[in-house]
Amino acid sequence: MNTEEPDVTEVNSVAASESWPASEPRPGSGSWSGSASWPGSQSWSEPEPESWSGPVALIGARLIDGTGAAACPATDLLIEGGRIIRLGPTGSVGIPPHARLVPCDGLSVLPGFIDSHTHVERDIPAVLHGFLQDGVTSIGNTGSGPQLIEELHRAGRQPGAANVFVAGPAITAPGGYPVIRGDGSAARPVHTADEARAAVDELAARGVDFIKVTQESFDFNYRSPGRLPVLPPALIQAAARRAHEHGLPVRSHVHHVDQLDAALAAAVDSIEHLLFPLPPETGYVELQRAGRLRLDALPDFARWIDRMVAAGVRLVPTLGSELTSIRIGLPELPDATLTEIEQLLVEVVRRFTAAGGRIALGSDWVGLPGIPAGRPRQELHRLLAAGLTPLQVIEAATQGAAAVCGRAGRLGVLAPGLPADLLLVDGDPSADLAALDALRVVLKDGRVVAGRLPVAPATALPS
Repeated sequence: MNTEEPDVTEVNSVAASESWPASEPRPGSGSWSGSASWPGSQSWSEPEPESWSGPVALIGARLIDGTGAAACPATDLLIEGGRIIRLGPTGSVGIPPHARLVPCDGLSVLPGFIDSHTHVERDIPAVLHGFLQDGVTSIGNTGSGPQLIEELHRAGRQPGAANVFVAGPAITAPGGYPVIRGDGSAARPVHTADEARAAVDELAARGVDFIKVTQESFDFNYRSPGRLPVLPPALIQAAARRAHEHGLPVRSHVHHVDQLDAALAAAVDSIEHLLFPLPPETGYVELQRAGRLRLDALPDFARWIDRMVAAGVRLVPTLGSELTSIRIGLPELPDATLTEIEQLLVEVVRRFTAAGGRIALGSDWVGLPGIPAGRPRQELHRLLAAGLTPLQVIEAATQGAAAVCGRAGRLGVLAPGLPADLLLVDGDPSADLAALDALRVVLKDGRVVAGRLPVAPATALPS
């Protein structure tokens, strides 16, 4: 396990240095809209005892299936053997007489959330438990040493832990990112196309769920930006083609849009981190002082967005992580300037989604001291600020995040045959995302891992 301190260039969207905006009450102590709160601030450390071994039927819930479709009222959902067996309008599902009935009037059922971009390397069981207890039933671990691949998978299979989908080391140029991070084991440098293909083969044999390549030219010096070595386009293409032959999605770490053409030519499946709409060797300080901290600093930005959308490439913007990195790199910047930068980055996501682009949720959580594992509330808040509807945010956090983690069609939606990883919340988060903070129950593989299922009265089955 990597015991080095986490790299501050990849940080959680709810970092202590990025506190909840003063104008927005933080979920858990009051909702975004003032209408909901975490139920009693209760601890979920002792879920209900599970003595029921047969089927469980959720009766009359509002169904939000994770696909982005409108919520369906009064839905029954039958669970058995850890999976969803059937679902449909109340009274139409055919509930066995021996099923446990769970009345869900006033509750919404939706897929467990997936944080697709994290770096969990220490205190793994406790961290995965923390994610699960806050409604994040799966995470994507987007870069670690090879020795952690099986450890993370094994830990995520435990009942009290979030599932983990793993990239292992990122394929990069010699001397390129993330060699500078931690002990360097999260990097897999390659010199040739043959080495790139061999690296993918090796990772596939180790059981990774997706492949990560890095195209990071930025050296994370926000004051006087420099350059890091980057993979040539031919090597990116070689790695991506081999990954797709193995049935693995490819996720490319890209910050500056000057690297986007190579990523799209390689047919990557997602772009990780925000596309800085700025010239790659120009710093925020200079642009802000010159009054050029705006999207027209890079005239071709709209063209790059259109190409991403046409290719169906998802964006994992990690907005909070980017802002915290800037705060750490430029601590002297006044709040007004940081707000201006935040508005710029949110506008990038706004334009991407307005053009039809699809988002996947990722917080870039790394476990900085004092930062709990859990649902990335500020990241969700900023996606709303970027113009996504609550349903689009939920889709990004479920179906979208599952897709970039290599689980498209197998997780992240509520459908027959899929794992019963789901949440029950009071209210309607498809109309007001604040309802997520009225979390009642978390299920993983059909088993209650947080909260307690409502108890049915002694009445007959619905007809």
